[in-house]
Amino acid sequence: MLMFRTLRMPIFVAASLVLSLFAGPALAQSHVRGTLAAVKDDTITVQTLKGGNEDIKLAGDVALFLVTKSDMKAVQSGKFVGITSVERGGKRVAVEVHVFAETLRGLAEGHYPWDLDSEPNMMTNANIAKLEDVDTDRVLKLSYPSGEQTISVPKTATIVEFDKAGRDQLMPGRRVFVGMKKDAKEAAFVVIGAEGVRPPM
Repeated sequence: MLMFRTLRMPIFVAASLVLSLFAGPALAQSHVRGTLAAVKDDTITVQTLKGGNEDIKLAGDVALFLVTKSDMKAVQSGKFVGITSVERGGKRVAVEVHVFAETLRGLAEGHYPWDLDSEPNMMTNANIAKLEDVDTDRVLKLSYPSGEQTISVPKTATIVEFDKAGRDQLMPGRRVFVGMKKDAKEAAFVVIGAEGVRPPM
């Protein structure tokens, strides 16, 4: 029993750390989007969407994630998802859907402003409590501890699957989404697009 508890502790601590890194306020702090130009020791160079290169130091506890292409079949009742949405015609409409691996359930759970480069948008990380097809859209009822949201997912929405990654996935040429720590000196997390995939965040 003692060995079991000893083995479980690092897993619990690691999970708690990842959750704290992705807490809503941290996510809204500072983001860098672009293409990974170089990797050297604990520093990555990102060719940003705004032009130019930015050298970013990885924190010792940096969390790495990989996104891969998916489709509407992955959006199922009971799944934990992250949805970036905009308001259109008085309802929330998904621009992108991230279907999280079960090990990431609870990651940044809630509903908060986001900074996708488009019209004003929100991020909702929540469980799919109910799902129904309405015309050509899939309408999701999402639940999280402080409330719920109803979001329509049109066929035009980008859908990806989202899971943990190892450092071997940090390869030049891949597109990345980097979340900086509050002091903006180190990366708290890096979301990496699989080959040919842009993290839709």
